[in-house]
Amino acid sequence: MCSVLRLPLLLAASLLLMAPFAQAQDNDFNFGSVQAMAYKLATSPYKEVPSIDGEMKKLSYDHYRALRPRDDKALWGEGKGLFRVEFFPAGFIYEKPVTISVVENGKVTPLSIGPEYFDFSDTGLKTPPQKVELAGFKLVFPLNRPDKFDEIAAFLGASYFRTVGRAQVYGASARGLAIDTATGQPEEFPIFRAFWLLKPADDAQQMTVWALLDSPGAAGAFAFTIEPGARTVVETQAALFVRHDVSMLAIAPLTSMFFAGKASPPRDDYRPEIHDSDGLYLATGKGERIWRPLANPSALAVTSFGDTNPRGFGLMQRERDFAQYQDSAASQQKRPSLWVEPIGDWGDGEVRLVEIPSKSETNDNVVAFWKSRWPAKQGNRLDYRYRLSALSDEADLAPLLGRVIATRAGAVPGADKQRRLVVEFSGGELSTLEPEQPVSANVSLTGGKVTRTYVEALPSQRTWRMFIDFEPEAKKPTDIRASLVLRGKTLTETFADFIPP
Repeated sequence: MCSVLRLPLLLAASLLLMAPFAQAQDNDFNFGSVQAMAYKLATSPYKEVPSIDGEMKKLSYDHYRALRPRDDKALWGEGKGLFRVEFFPAGFIYEKPVTISVVENGKVTPLSIGPEYFDFSDTGLKTPPQKVELAGFKLVFPLNRPDKFDEIAAFLGASYFRTVGRAQVYGASARGLAIDTATGQPEEFPIFRAFWLLKPADDAQQMTVWALLDSPGAAGAFAFTIEPGARTVVETQAALFVRHDVSMLAIAPLTSMFFAGKASPPRDDYRPEIHDSDGLYLATGKGERIWRPLANPSALAVTSFGDTNPRGFGLMQRERDFAQYQDSAASQQKRPSLWVEPIGDWGDGEVRLVEIPSKSETNDNVVAFWKSRWPAKQGNRLDYRYRLSALSDEADLAPLLGRVIATRAGAVPGADKQRRLVVEFSGGELSTLEPEQPVSANVSLTGGKVTRTYVEALPSQRTWRMFIDFEPEAKKPTDIRASLVLRGKTLTETFADFIPP
C-alpha cells in the first residue's frame, strides 16, 4: 500500500514533523495530560524543529518507499495481541522526527528504534545509518485473514493519516487539522509532534492513539480510537487551543485525488477514470442527502454548503467497477470512501470543498472539511468529536434513497449555446418502479435558464436517467440542484453541481 507516500498538492515541499518531545514520568499519564501539553504549547511562541541530517534526508521517493520495516521487529509482535506497530524512519521529505511512546497502566515508555528494525537493502545506501529517528508509524491487524497481519492505518507527514477497511487499499487521507486552506493566505500545515500508543489487551478489538498537534496558529490534543473491520472506524476527540486569530480553521479535513472521471474531457490514456474519490456526499442537519461530483477544474474552485449541525460529510469513491478504471496496479475500485459523522452538535457553519487544477494523478488535489461560522480567536478552546469511517458500503448510509451513479455532460445538438447534463440514479425505491411510472425531475438552477428536462428509465439496468438542458448566463457560474420525484415524493438524493462560466 505504497500510495501512503503520495504528495498532497497543497502540502508542496514542506512536510513538518517534530523532534523529541518531553514525556511525563509519572504513572497516571492520560489524555488530560496531552491536553495540558497542548495548552502549554498554545500559550508559548511557536518553535520549529531542525531537520535530520545525513543520507536519510537525501533518499529519493523510490528509495524511501523501498525502505521496509522488518516483520520480526514489530512492536508487540511476540505477544498474542491482535495489534502490532511498525515504524516509518525520518528521511526523504519526512525530515522532522516525532516522538513515539507506549502507555501501559498510566506509565509512559518512550520508544527507541534502531536501524536493525528496518531493511535498507533496496535504498541505495552503502551502509545503514547508525541512528534512526522516527517520522511516523503504521498499525497492522489480521483484517482480511486470521494468519496475516494487514496494514489498517498509517500516520505519516504533518497531521496526515490514512485508514482502510477489509478488502480496501489506501486512497484518500484524513488530517488532524488544516488552517487557511485556499483562502489566499499562506496555508499552515499543523504537525503531529508526538504520539502515545496505548497498549491494548490481547483480545482487544480497538486500539487508542493519542497525538499532540502544533502549528503557528493552534495546538491540539487528539485521541484516536481505531476499530478495524469491514468499515474501519476511527472515533476522534480533538481539543484545540488557538494560539492567534485564525481566519479559517478546517475541522476533520479530508484530502483526495481526482484526475479524470466520466464527465472529464477526452484524454490520451487507456484508463477511462482516474480518481481516489469521485464525489462529495453530505447528510445535512435538516435530513437532506446531497451528492456533488468532483472535477479536475481549470482554475481553483471553492464550493460551500451552508448547514447547521451536520450529520455527516465525506469524500466518496462511488464507482466500484474495475472496467471503469482498467488499472490493475492502482486498484482504484478498492479505494475507501471516507465518511465523517459528528458526535454532538457542531452549530452553524459550512462544509467546504476545494478542487485544485492538477496535471498529474500523483497530486492530491481535493480537500473537504467543516468550517464553523464563528471565527477562531486567540485563547479559544474548541472541542470536536466525530467518527471517521473508511467504508465501501456507502449505499447503506441512506438505503431508501436512489443514488447518483454517473454524471455526463455535453452540448445540446443543434443548440450551440445550450448544455446537456445527464444524471443517472440507482437504488432505493427506483429499482421497484416500472418504466411507466410518472417519475419527474425537480430542478432548480441559478446563473442560467432551464430549457428542457425529462426522465427515462433503463429497465435492463434498473436505473433512471435525468436529462437537464440549460443555457448558461454569460460570464456567470451555473449552480444546479436536482432530484427525482414521484407524485411529490422525493425518490433520490439531491444532485448538486457548480459549473464555472
